Amino acid sequence: MNVGKIRISFGGSEQNWCLTLQLVSTGPGFLLRAKQMREDEIPIETPDNNPKIWRYMDFSKYFDMLTTNTLYFTRADKLEDPYDCSGMQFLIDAYKQLPPAPPEGKEWTRKVNTFGRLFVYLNCWHMNDGESAALWKLYSENKYETIAIQSTFGKLNSEIEHKWARDGIHISKVKYDLENAGEPIGNPPEGRLFSILGWANIIYKRPSFAHEKELRAFIFQGYDKRKENDTLRNEAHLEKLMKERDKFKRIPIDPAKLIEKVYVSPLAKDLFVELVKNVSGELKDRVLKSDLYELY
Repeated sequence: MNVGKIRISFGGSEQNWCLTLQLVSTGPGFLLRAKQMREDEIPIETPDNNPKIWRYMDFSKYFDMLTTNTLYFTRADKLEDPYDCSGMQFLIDAYKQLPPAPPEGKEWTRKVNTFGRLFVYLNCWHMNDGESAALWKLYSENKYETIAIQSTFGKLNSEIEHKWARDGIHISKVKYDLENAGEPIGNPPEGRLFSILGWANIIYKRPSFAHEKELRAFIFQGYDKRKENDTLRNEAHLEKLMKERDKFKRIPIDPAKLIEKVYVSPLAKDLFVELVKNVSGELKDRVLKSDLYELY
């Protein structure tokens, strides 16, 4: 039984491609089928100008970046949002039309959702001219010891391009218009089981996250299509793959070339601001406490 279909199209009249998804009920679970696209048609959208970008973090992550001279790329299945980098985000309404799934059906859904996300690594930034009060609160467990590094798209691109020789590092604005990305269509072409292999899965997020105004650098690496079905049908294979895959990637960068300013939480104590300056080395003069809540 076909439960839902969507076609996502990108590009203009001279060059375009489409990703066709079909949710098919299979009794205890479902299949998600797709027509794949060529890599030279990845729907990447970079900023039109050279906007400021921000990365909010706690002190330990900032210190780690300085001491390792690397950017940290997180594996997608470690993200809080289970739909991030998953083709399932395009078919949520279709899922709701299905009857309640038995335990084995839910387990199959979990495996499909997990499998493809194992091959994507992300480093995420916020695009904005100024600070975001909401992101100060969201991206640290301790609001008094949050740090925001401020750079630009151009500096980020310059620092990380050509530093992942095998597959490359891509940078794209995240798009949040899921409803406008697709249109109902007839039966799609026959295709194999689709987990997260469409590039659209990485570049699109649900509208609930639009406040993030995200620019993401990502690596898609290590996927072997020949092993897909065997892995999904064998729990032991999937668990083994989850353990074998790197939980993160480190990309070498020069913090002094990447970072324009280092902002310390507007709620930070003076002693913590001094600590950040003391560990920042040649970046010390770029460290300042946010004046977001200062009265003048």
